[in-house]
Amino acid sequence: MTAAASILVIDDEPQILRALRTILTAKHFHVSTASRGEEGLALAADQPPDLVIWDLSLPDIDGIEVCARLR
Repeated sequence: MTAAASILVIDDEPQILRALRTILTAKHFHVSTASRGEEGLALAADQPPDLVIWDLSLPDIDGIEVCARLR
């Protein structure tokens, strides 16, 4: 049996975080969420996810910066 793929969702809208967590968890993914870019980057550094989904307009840093720093 293989481990579930991990997905990190970074978005400042609680409804979007809730919806994606619900949908992805139902599909047997391990889902982590963050509401700010810096928080998401810290989570990704601590436990690198298999996939990151993020909003381009976050309250602290923009999504382009998140992408650059994830790379």
